[in-house]
Amino acid sequence: MPILPAEPDFHPPGLWDDPSAIPTEKPEARWWCLHAKPRQEKAIARDLRGEGLTYYLPQAIQESRTPKGRKISSLIPLFPGYVFLYGDWNDRGAALRGNRLVSVLEVDDQKGLESDLRQIQRMLGSGLPIEAEPEITAGSLVRIKGGPLAGLEGRVIQRVNGDHFVAAVHFLGRGARVELRDWEVEPLAAPLLPSDPAGGTRR
Repeated sequence: MPILPAEPDFHPPGLWDDPSAIPTEKPEARWWCLHAKPRQEKAIARDLRGEGLTYYLPQAIQESRTPKGRKISSLIPLFPGYVFLYGDWNDRGAALRGNRLVSVLEVDDQKGLESDLRQIQRMLGSGLPIEAEPEITAGSLVRIKGGPLAGLEGRVIQRVNGDHFVAAVHFLGRGARVELRDWEVEPLAAPLLPSDPAGGTRR
């Protein structure tokens, strides 16, 4: 059986590289957080891309083994249950038509969310092994000073197998983590506080 191509993480293709890729012809366009029904994230992304809408579905590679021990890799949503849409109220309505959503969450801090998403995409695009961090736990706030992720800001958390760097999507209270290895970091003074997506306005 042929392997189907992975659903693109975002649309349009230059979303995070080309400033003009974010549509400006819609003056009321903004970021929305789409709360998906179980296992519907990729289908939602496919529908949005078919409509020509701007979206972001962060995905990471997960490795596992079959009962016979064969190693397999899967591309799964980094934040299960959530897809980010950039559009106006008409685009929001188009996303709801597929009956794949639980709700649409309004995002008050538009600049903050976009900044968080850019950091997540930079981590995913680094080629380093990235894992989901379900909850943002207490830890030192730092900025990475060197390596492929230089300039990213987030928390350092202690794991059994060493220190990890976590970049957060504060709206979700979740993030993505990568092993710090030998990267040089510098401390930050201001706290990063996660927010609860349940605090968003549901429509």
